[in-house]
Amino acid sequence: MIAIPSGGAPRILPGTARGLWSTAIVASVAVAIASTIFSLTHGINEVFPFLYFLPIILFVYVYPDHGVIFTLLVSTIYLVLVYSLTSFNPAIVAVSTAWFVIFVTIGVVTSSFAKGLVLEERKYRDIFENSQAGIFTFGLDTMKIGELNAKCARMLRYDRNELVGKDLREIFTDSAQYQSFTREIQARPQTGDIELHFSTRDGDIRQFILSASTSPNDIIICSVMDITERKLAERVIHKARVELEERIIDRTRELTRANESLLAEIEERKQFEEAIQLANKKLNTLSSITRHDILNQITAIVMYLSLAEEQISDPEAIGHLKKIGQITQLIQKQIRFTRNYQFIGSRSPHWQVLSVTIDDAVKDLDMGDIHVEKEVGDLAIYADLLLEKVFYNLFENSLRHGMKVTTCRVTHRRDGDDLVLLYEDNGIGIPAGAKEKIFRREYYRNTGYGMFLAKEILDTTGITIVETGEPGCGARFEIRVPAGAFRFGLLEQGAPQEAG
Repeated sequence: MIAIPSGGAPRILPGTARGLWSTAIVASVAVAIASTIFSLTHGINEVFPFLYFLPIILFVYVYPDHGVIFTLLVSTIYLVLVYSLTSFNPAIVAVSTAWFVIFVTIGVVTSSFAKGLVLEERKYRDIFENSQAGIFTFGLDTMKIGELNAKCARMLRYDRNELVGKDLREIFTDSAQYQSFTREIQARPQTGDIELHFSTRDGDIRQFILSASTSPNDIIICSVMDITERKLAERVIHKARVELEERIIDRTRELTRANESLLAEIEERKQFEEAIQLANKKLNTLSSITRHDILNQITAIVMYLSLAEEQISDPEAIGHLKKIGQITQLIQKQIRFTRNYQFIGSRSPHWQVLSVTIDDAVKDLDMGDIHVEKEVGDLAIYADLLLEKVFYNLFENSLRHGMKVTTCRVTHRRDGDDLVLLYEDNGIGIPAGAKEKIFRREYYRNTGYGMFLAKEILDTTGITIVETGEPGCGARFEIRVPAGAFRFGLLEQGAPQEAG
């Protein structure tokens, strides 16, 4: 059953209300019929038709789906009574027929209007019941809860009927908060995002966010969402963030102290390195001066030996002088070697573009008709700055000992994580028994210090060199560069850089 409240929207009636409305309808029909019979039997023909409006409206109000049928039934009873009690008086029959039409029209119109209201109420009722938010209403004058949906009842852990008609204060936990809320509701017809604390049936305090609006009949409609878990999560997150910030601050302090200690250590190391560099510079300067003076003295010895040979005719004495000359030349050669050797490792290694290094190595050599091939692309090697001397000695070795060399080639290949540089010529090669000896210092009498010097230069950055050629088929040197000491395409030509 439905009822139309003061707001104009129909609502579902409880069983007791339906019984009262049905009794009222039956009573109004009985009164209308009794009035009709009494009026017609006493010659009163004008007033009684108005009494039929009441049962029609009451019935349509309660049973809109059957309003038209009920109107036709009541109107027909009215018409039968008039016709039968007035002996078909033409004037009265005409008026009663007009009233019949009026009754039916009113029934049809009101029934249609009532059906529309029922559909509207059902729509809003569905929204009310199925909303994901809790909804409750209360009267602004009484401050008593009128209705609430199932969602709201579950949030507060009540049965719906337990809260209907209750004072709003019963769900508030704080009187000051209640007073503040009611003042805001009275001051503004619409309020939003008010955070309130409500008490559930079992005494638990939950936090809600509430939006409220005032309807024209001073009914406050409130929409609420339980944000207790969200607030708890926010507090947990806030606490974790504070703890994290404190840990970051502590860690930053530790890192700052460590950084300051490291900077102090670096500064101390720089000062130590500067001291070593200064000492090396002084030693190199002293060595250079000493070497220069010794070479000048050796030159003088060679000159006096030549003069002595011209003045002495004794063959045995001349032989002794020649031996002294050979020994002097060997001393001179050893001293010149120290000039190159003293610079190995004296400066930090750099990235060096290999193609540029090879070009620099051969520009001071007379290669004649020997063709130089380099297939190294944009390869760069991290090595001692004397890397150029390595390739200078390789090319010089081919010129001096290769005998029939027409081609020298530098290529590369990958071997696992390493890179292998290959230096090859097509000369007579190196005898099997000399492959390891050429890299020893004591082998200088045959080949000079070149290959020993090359090995020492490469050793400073962990690069190794071996000879793997076939005797009679040409020399073949394999230079193995470890991972991290070679790159491709990352450097400009001729622009050495510190290792990253």
